[in-house]
Amino acid sequence: MRDERVIFGNTVDSLYRKTLLPHLPPALMARLRARGLDPQAPLLAAYPLATWVECLDDVGRTLHPAEPLDVARRLLGRRMIEGYAQTLMGGAVLTLAKVVGPMRSLERMQHNFRSGNNFTETRLTVLGATQVDLWLNEPDLMEGFAEGVLEEGLLRIGVQGLTLHRTRHSPDAVTYHLEWAARAS
Repeated sequence: MRDERVIFGNTVDSLYRKTLLPHLPPALMARLRARGLDPQAPLLAAYPLATWVECLDDVGRTLHPAEPLDVARRLLGRRMIEGYAQTLMGGAVLTLAKVVGPMRSLERMQHNFRSGNNFTETRLTVLGATQVDLWLNEPDLMEGFAEGVLEEGLLRIGVQGLTLHRTRHSPDAVTYHLEWAARAS
């Protein structure tokens, strides 16, 4: 059980309670509860990754029915950062990230992701002053979610001209190529 991949309750809080709760129809809420994720009940310390993915996909298909699933997940990743910004910790992390800039923030991505789950690993390859490759062990079950998290997080700290491209290497590994405009002096 110790090796089980889990998503921590603060991530559920950021996505579901802080941003999505008013938009979840009763039938969807019932399906989430049946899977073991009840945003209206006291949050658990952690949720199995399988439960998180099933709920994320159901929410994505329900709230964004015209979008491919990876795009719906990306949109939910952005909403998660929106909610995270409303928390005491998230507000502090994003404020610090504005000060230290995108490169130093990206260097801390493993720490940042690990505050929301127990399994994310990252490797950053710096390609230039405003260009990196960020490898993650993001499972393809969550394709697009981390993309939305990165996109929204970087935009919230003031990154301009962001481009982000995803390359899937295997069911358990993906690289995000990120480029952005240099800050004006």
